[in-house]
Amino acid sequence: MAYAQEQNPPTHVWLVRHAQSHASVKRLIAGPGTCPGLTELGREQAARLTARLTAEPLRPDALLTSPVRRARETAEILASGLGLGAPAVEARARELDFGAADGLSIDEYRRTHGTFDMTAHPDRPFAPGGETWNRFRTRAGRVLADLMSRHRGGTVVVVCHAGLIAAAMSALLDVEPPVLFTDTTPATTSINEFAHDGSRWHLLRFDDAKHIDGASHVDGAD
Repeated sequence: MAYAQEQNPPTHVWLVRHAQSHASVKRLIAGPGTCPGLTELGREQAARLTARLTAEPLRPDALLTSPVRRARETAEILASGLGLGAPAVEARARELDFGAADGLSIDEYRRTHGTFDMTAHPDRPFAPGGETWNRFRTRAGRVLADLMSRHRGGTVVVVCHAGLIAAAMSALLDVEPPVLFTDTTPATTSINEFAHDGSRWHLLRFDDAKHIDGASHVDGAD
């Protein structure tokens, strides 16, 4: 790709979905206070991702993580292999705020709060006290704008969540994902690469999970 300002290197932001978690396997809606962390398979996936990132032509300059346990544990495994030190917590890179649904199973959520299309009803909270799609989308866009400003010309890895990746795509590229919070897309530990060329954002990679393709894995609600 030819960038608009070749004299200024582009800023790369890699949004990486966390590895497989117990919440995914048990089909739980788990936020910062309720997430039980990674499965053993998830730890293996994170190790595979570490090997993949060390072989990338671009080497990351910084490693950030959502505060949610499944993301933090993934980032800690990456940090040990990438030599970047302890990952910095970026509170705004968390998943959608689930409000009263935090800690429920998916079935309990549906019985209690029903289901709806968040993009069709962008100002309706996910559950009482939770975020709307519009607020989530705005937050995701601001996170990437701030990262671009703080890491201009560099490469930053952010371990986060499927919902945040979808919200960032919507905010920056005006692309609405067909389904939010899917079971398998983007896949666990997938690389989703955004680049800013000095004038606008580009999506260079989406759902790149070649390092775990063919490996046995189970995904669920993020």
